[in-house]
Amino acid sequence: MSRALIVTGGWLDMEFAGNFCNANSFDLLYAADKGLQYVHELGLEPDYIIGDFDTVDDSLLHEYERKADCGEKKFVMERYPARKDATDTELAVQKAIDMGAGEITLLGATGSRLDHVLANVGLLGLAADKGVKCRIVDSCNRISYLKGRGEYCIPKREQYGTYLSLIPLTPSVTGLTMTGVDYPVKDRTIRQGSSFTVSNRIVGNTAFIAIREGAVLIIESRDE
Repeated sequence: MSRALIVTGGWLDMEFAGNFCNANSFDLLYAADKGLQYVHELGLEPDYIIGDFDTVDDSLLHEYERKADCGEKKFVMERYPARKDATDTELAVQKAIDMGAGEITLLGATGSRLDHVLANVGLLGLAADKGVKCRIVDSCNRISYLKGRGEYCIPKREQYGTYLSLIPLTPSVTGLTMTGVDYPVKDRTIRQGSSFTVSNRIVGNTAFIAIREGAVLIIESRDE
């Protein structure tokens, strides 16, 4: 199963991103629009550069275009018009799926543009519908997606933060069971808009989450 890292153009804590990239290995690196600037600052070599490039520095973009033209670096560069039917991040996610990624991690997918954040969260479901695991990671959160009939395990030694929350994405989520947590749940139905499953904690060796029908976000978080 190949693992893809997509760096896109939202907010990114560069110290965190550097440490994260050093601690994790990926088979392919995608830079989406301003994500190219982040990738360059991190000293990484992208395999794919994709987007309309309306937010990346012109001089940096021209540098990579020159490298592509002369074959100096082995990467693929795809430029799209600004007027298009998908965000740059979605284009990168779709490209990673088309290239056979079994697991995708998004950096730079959160920030002040709430519209983009919510759209990026939606991409987790898009990937899941195609059988691809996808998550969003920033310095305070790791966001994953689970749809029924599905299961998810988080070893305590690998937990991302202090809190574990589930956010229903469908009108109802049935058969919810959670074990290894401070507030265990057994075969419960939760409704969209409910805060019942917010701010749990992992207390056992492994947190186990299962649902029968519906879809939820799994958010591991810590205070900044």
